[in-house]
Amino acid sequence: MKESAKEPTSLLHDFIAQQHANVFSRAFSFATSQLPTTSEKQPDIADRVLLLDNLGFIYQLREREQKVTSKTGDVEKWVAGQVVRRGVRRIQTTRELLASYVGLSVVNHFGHRINVASQNPESLVGIVIYRVPPKTRAFRAARFKQYRNGGFVHILRDADYFEICHHFVTPAELVDYFKFRRDILLSWDSPSTAVSEAALIGQYLLEDFSSPPSSSLERAARARGGPTACEFSFVLDSLGAEIAALEEEETDDEHDGEGGANGDDRYEILTELGLLGRYELRALKQQMRLSLEAVRANRFELPFRMASATTGCGFLTVPIMREFHERAYEALQSLSMASKHELDLEKQVGIGMWKDTEFVDIDWIFLKGKNPPDSALDERLAQRYPFRRTSERRLPPIFT
Repeated sequence: MKESAKEPTSLLHDFIAQQHANVFSRAFSFATSQLPTTSEKQPDIADRVLLLDNLGFIYQLREREQKVTSKTGDVEKWVAGQVVRRGVRRIQTTRELLASYVGLSVVNHFGHRINVASQNPESLVGIVIYRVPPKTRAFRAARFKQYRNGGFVHILRDADYFEICHHFVTPAELVDYFKFRRDILLSWDSPSTAVSEAALIGQYLLEDFSSPPSSSLERAARARGGPTACEFSFVLDSLGAEIAALEEEETDDEHDGEGGANGDDRYEILTELGLLGRYELRALKQQMRLSLEAVRANRFELPFRMASATTGCGFLTVPIMREFHERAYEALQSLSMASKHELDLEKQVGIGMWKDTEFVDIDWIFLKGKNPPDSALDERLAQRYPFRRTSERRLPPIFT
């Protein structure tokens, strides 16, 4: 069958496919049908929720039915009524419902039951995503709705939302972009300054947070991707595959919204990755790329490491030469403990990489807790220091 002959998919189908393709959405999002209610009548709430630590999103999907004919102005009226008014109302109702919970126990898209701690519902990003028939004539629709109390809901065409997801993978990245989008739209959203979502993405990537939007910034959005993004996706896919392989009993009753899985630390690691700020994530992507290059070339490199000032978690990436792969995990564990101790971090993620066959193997370790005095370890570090000297720096803007 030709590609053009395939049946068009629904917005819900495409949205769920995107969520499944993103390991963070797959791990930390769920359908609102799981939300418990005390009333006999089911409240009119949004479709999906993503909750991770103190970050989160509420999603409402609206799709215009495919019709052969449509009167002039019908689609505009539908957007104003069904998308803006009704969609925003569902977002707000969902916020109110979430505010009534002390905690939640839900099943994520991996099929694992996780416990989610309560959080401030007003901090959640509300997003209404809508789709209209492809041949709909162009018209200017609302891009946001602000409540009288200051609350804000983003309103996006489906293509614009998926474009955003191409650029920003982690929940922290997405939250940061949507904060920028809110501020820029509140300051400049008028017919004379209306620009595409790609232009807003480009402006954000250039870190221009004060200028009016400009269509000339679209080219910055088109420069996305590159080897760093590809290597990060490869590492995330490896972690996602390990989470997908977990048995139900390994995750039941342990995840509390801050990460964690019974008998496994993959959810904790994913949580720490999802909370990294933009500059921290950029540095981690770079060290992952350098480590993978060293492993593929079977070249010796000292471990790469960084620490997040925001979360207090360290990240150590250890490229291991082929001849030492049999001791790879022991080396990863020893170096992770030493780095955590030296930098006095409460949390440490260790990522070990080696290539025994044609494929690169990746292993993970997560350490958590205080660092008691350890004179023997201090002496070993003094005699044979295994790390690069640490530095503190802010990386320049790059398109990732």
